[in-house]
Amino acid sequence: MDKNTPLIELALEYLKSFGTISHDLSLIQGPSKHSIEFLIIIKDMLVGVWVLDWKRSVGTDKIIHIERIIQRSNLNGGFVLSNNFSPNAKELASSTNTLELIARAEILYHT
Repeated sequence: MDKNTPLIELALEYLKSFGTISHDLSLIQGPSKHSIEFLIIIKDMLVGVWVLDWKRSVGTDKIIHIERIIQRSNLNGGFVLSNNFSPNAKELASSTNTLELIARAEILYHT
């Protein structure tokens, strides 16, 4: 895996050690399932995964949107993977106990 590998492939490889990966989005109850790439089942927790392979940084607006999806569903939390996050988005996500932001560089460093 290298910096040219699609982020979705990196995400699947990196996150499979966290729990069972599921593409069955019908497990989610609530709105906006379409933006979730896949789920990870960690023990009895259901965690949504968003892969945002954007050229620009992910900002606070997207973090707020994802946090609302989690609050309105039966998800226990979420992983957001992207090439980069704005400093404000990182700060906002760290103030929640439900979202974990993972940058491409972090995945490449750990694989």
